[in-house]
Amino acid sequence: MKFVELKQNLKKQIDNVYLIYGEDRYLQDKSIEMIKKICIDNYIEMNQSIFTDENINIQQMLEQAQTLPFMSNFRLIIMRDCFNKLTDSEKKQIKDYIKSPVKTTIFIMCVNEKNEFLKSLHSSVNEVDCSFMDAKTLGMLVPIMLKEYGKQITTNALNKLLEYCSYDLGRIENEIKKLSIISSSDVITPDEVEINVAKTIDYEVYILANAICEKDTEYAIRLYEHILAKKGSTQYILSTLATFMRRYFYLHATKSDKQLCLNTFKITDYIMQVNISKSNNLKKGALMNCLNKILETDYEIKAGKQTENNAMYNLILYLTTKL
Repeated sequence: MKFVELKQNLKKQIDNVYLIYGEDRYLQDKSIEMIKKICIDNYIEMNQSIFTDENINIQQMLEQAQTLPFMSNFRLIIMRDCFNKLTDSEKKQIKDYIKSPVKTTIFIMCVNEKNEFLKSLHSSVNEVDCSFMDAKTLGMLVPIMLKEYGKQITTNALNKLLEYCSYDLGRIENEIKKLSIISSSDVITPDEVEINVAKTIDYEVYILANAICEKDTEYAIRLYEHILAKKGSTQYILSTLATFMRRYFYLHATKSDKQLCLNTFKITDYIMQVNISKSNNLKKGALMNCLNKILETDYEIKAGKQTENNAMYNLILYLTTKL
């Protein structure tokens, strides 16, 4: 099931084994929090055990899973980000436990991406998909979140909010809280989002990449100076810019394989479509040359052959004329 379905599902039933997977760490944390809230009604610290890559001990974990909860309905066992180092024997122990889990224990496995072992558990666990949400899903969810604060939002304001937060639900939630306090009206407007929502540096570098693709040298330089003034380091701007250009290149080369693009870049379907639209206007050879120029600029800065500012000005001038 999708993350957005978990709350309703928990009202109907509580399963003994959950597999929470997907790239969105915020959604993973929220899923665990919802399950915990339903399951543990007393003495959280005494009824919760968390095993990670640093402290994993399968024997100890299974012993705790078979221990009765202390003055609570359930005990919670969380196994997180430690599935690639399991031995075959340990995998078998986990599989055996899942076949007959203790009824008073909720066992949660949490991971960014399922490996073959976790895929093999599909029929024995309740899966919660915490992949990045697409624009359509966020577009439905954000108004619901705002409704809890007695607020609504216009379509244009909603689109701005999503873009400025880079479709990161954790940031969106924080900005919603802020907007709900600041806004004096019942409906949040685009101007209120523009003034009050902090744009991520990633988003601003994306705008810089767009300006470069549109060959607007003057605007691109202004954007670079603006981002740098907001404490975005030159190296970070350079690496993020390289990420966008690399994405444009591969989308141009593999746009016929939608799933490959989504899996490779870990981006939402909406962002992929926007990027494809941009990359359609570019030439593959020019993009490759620009990527090489970015790498060359990075080397020249680190080798002391150019100052950071001179290197970036020269890079922007090159990119806006060669793309």
